[in-house]
Amino acid sequence: MALVGSRATDEYGREMARRLALGLARAGVSIVSGGALGVDGAAHLAALEAGGHTVAVLGSGLDVPSPPSNRPLLRRILAQGGAVLSEHEDEEPPTRWSFPRRNRLISALSDAVVVVRAGPRSGALITAAEARRQGVPLFAVPGDVDQELSQGPIALLREGARLATGAADLLTHLGLEVGAQIELALPELAPAPRALFDALRAAPRHADELARAARLGPGPALAGLLQLELLGLAEQRPGLRFCRRAA
Repeated sequence: MALVGSRATDEYGREMARRLALGLARAGVSIVSGGALGVDGAAHLAALEAGGHTVAVLGSGLDVPSPPSNRPLLRRILAQGGAVLSEHEDEEPPTRWSFPRRNRLISALSDAVVVVRAGPRSGALITAAEARRQGVPLFAVPGDVDQELSQGPIALLREGARLATGAADLLTHLGLEVGAQIELALPELAPAPRALFDALRAAPRHADELARAARLGPGPALAGLLQLELLGLAEQRPGLRFCRRAA
């Protein structure tokens, strides 16, 4: 299943890419994307966190990924049994045309393509066009009609793309039971991080509020929240607010 979207995405785009990738990966579905920033990176990371399989299709040679800052992500994909693919020579740099061209490979490798966030001129719409040309089912994630990054998915939905509001929509399309998803076991936690985890909710709460709920001082609370972030159990939002990672 391909998850694609804008490199310059917003918090909603990252969150939706994460939710979709987690749900799919936990059901054993491989996540395909472009190894770039934004929606791509969020999808790959979520698949890895779920212990799943993910494939990055680059628009450059394997030795010169774009952006270079994603080298650790690509190494982690390989270390966890995924794949990093390119049709270019190893040292061939990206060009203006190499990214649009590689998008046909992303769709061809997938049982369906999901456009998460995309402006009217986003390269994700090229992937959508390739999916249509190849006969690959196309999905789009709805968003706020006033936001530019919603315009691509809204246009696709008007043109007949299927609605994707969560992993359940995609699992149903693949003929997989939503209830059959494998939940990750909660790792063993020390008392302080465990108390903080129990205090976390889906809606963000300020670190001070969490510290009071867990009966911890500010220092130990922040240290425990950082540990939960590193374990993929918590997510920090603006204003030193924290919430549980969406499953």
